[in-house]
Amino acid sequence: MSEWQPLDAAGLAAAVPGIAGPWTAIEVVRQTGSTNTDLLARAASGAPEGLVLATEEQAAGRGRLGRSWVTPPGTALAFSVLLRPSAIPAARHGWLPLIAGISVAAAARAVSGVDARLKWPNDVLIGDGKLAGILAEAAGAAVVIGIGMNVLTSPGELPAGPGGLRPTSLLAAGAPVAREAVLTAILRALGERYERFRDNPDPKGCGLLAEYRDVSATLGRDVRVELPGAAILAGHATGIDDDGRLLVTADGKEHALAAGDVVHLR
Repeated sequence: MSEWQPLDAAGLAAAVPGIAGPWTAIEVVRQTGSTNTDLLARAASGAPEGLVLATEEQAAGRGRLGRSWVTPPGTALAFSVLLRPSAIPAARHGWLPLIAGISVAAAARAVSGVDARLKWPNDVLIGDGKLAGILAEAAGAAVVIGIGMNVLTSPGELPAGPGGLRPTSLLAAGAPVAREAVLTAILRALGERYERFRDNPDPKGCGLLAEYRDVSATLGRDVRVELPGAAILAGHATGIDDDGRLLVTADGKEHALAAGDVVHLR
């Protein structure tokens, strides 16, 4: 890999006041095991809402279902945000990673023009390639959302895609964009949608359900869902409910799924 350019930590820190949302600080570290693990610990110690932690290199990043996510230095975005959604009913917290997904897709579209879409619950796709993944974890009343996106990763450097998805990046899609621009665009999109949902935690009433439908690659398709405990449900994905669960019709019944690994069927 050619010499990489580190994130402009000072520029990102200075940009915080101009980014919509609850953001209080953006910190950048050279290397860590997992930004989610770090922010979960800081949340437990009383860190305020709005802290953003990004790293150049993540050695023990985690995805859903215990999968690993390791970032090569200087090519990807690996960051986590700390939220304290006390005004949002706990039953609606399942929408937080979905809101993050909408925001990542919207930001990718805005800064690069790619047709980014969502595979429920948390994969951001370009075509059939995985651009980004999202992991939300709770620490008491706090929620930490981790986002990993391949930005300037060349096709030859892309890691193997977990869950059967081939990896892709903005660079591989023909859209080389500075990582700082992508990060600030994601924070701007996420901050606006988070505050909208916090003020009106009704996904239909605040417009988030319609936004999700517009960018979903899952709704309206036949799917196979690998459920916790190794059970499999095959059916037709019809919608998202008020608590962020995927609605799948199978064997004449509607199933509301809170977790699972979705495979799109041709």
